[in-house]
Amino acid sequence: EDPGAALERAVGELPDLAARPGVHSVALAVDPRHWELLRFTLWQETAPEEPGADRYRVLHLSRPELDAIGTGRQW
Repeated sequence: EDPGAALERAVGELPDLAARPGVHSVALAVDPRHWELLRFTLWQETAPEEPGADRYRVLHLSRPELDAIGTGRQW
């Protein structure tokens, strides 16, 4: 798949993911070492099982200036 098309598809999926009950926030990143798209989802409670996903428990979240971060694309 064309990298630009893959990125556009992944960005297009973010609003639906962010609207799921229990989701705090979502982000998309590119790992240039392996040219992989990485999707980060921060859940308010325990994340549900999702095939092929790695899950990590966040014990503390510091949020200074969180309200200053805009929604939507940051580029």
